[in-house]
Amino acid sequence: MVDSAQLLPVAQAARALDISRERVRELVHGGRLDAVRIGRELLVDARSVEHRKSVVKPAAGRPLSARMAWGFLWSLSGYQPAWISPSERVRLKRYARERVPAQWPRLLSGRARVHRVRMLPGPLARLREDLHAVVSGPVAAGRHGADLMAGSADEEFYVEAARFDELARSRRLRLDSAEPNAVIRVPALSGVLRPPGTDGLAILAAVAADLLDAGDERSVVAAQQLLTRLGEVHKLGE
Repeated sequence: MVDSAQLLPVAQAARALDISRERVRELVHGGRLDAVRIGRELLVDARSVEHRKSVVKPAAGRPLSARMAWGFLWSLSGYQPAWISPSERVRLKRYARERVPAQWPRLLSGRARVHRVRMLPGPLARLREDLHAVVSGPVAAGRHGADLMAGSADEEFYVEAARFDELARSRRLRLDSAEPNAVIRVPALSGVLRPPGTDGLAILAAVAADLLDAGDERSVVAAQQLLTRLGEVHKLGE
């Protein structure tokens, strides 16, 4: 039970955790921060915020731009990002050596906008086959070889911005639902979802980044498994 005397507005919780307000709402929805809704306002339990500060290692450095974030993910996944210059490739190699995965949520936060939406079964099924979208999250992690079952978790996708706008205009998804059943990430850079030769899954490093964003123990372990497949030598949390 959340003590009403220890409740923080979302903006205050975001400042305390050095994350965005949207990220605070994601953590609440995922059960990683305790909160209550009073009227139309979401209020976060201050003790839950303090606990998260004590167990989550702060991330160092500024977030990468969208083009560098996707260059980082493509490079780790074994693809050549044509939009990255030779000098930027050197920087990306340094990031891969020096930035531990615990820092990824901040480092790669500029790669996409995150939306929690409600979709009917028909449009949701069609999105799985959409050439302008790729599957991510636990489903993609399992198909990439991680020991993680999707269970009852929301389905997760990356969807190109133009397709997302079309879905929103046609009301095939609801942005304001109190009961979302899908997480859609809209990349801040076009043309990055399907490198040559890939299928309908998000690239391996992007799936790992999404799992690290989730932050729960099972997701972090699955992310470690994927990073091991990529030859990533860093230990999570070090």
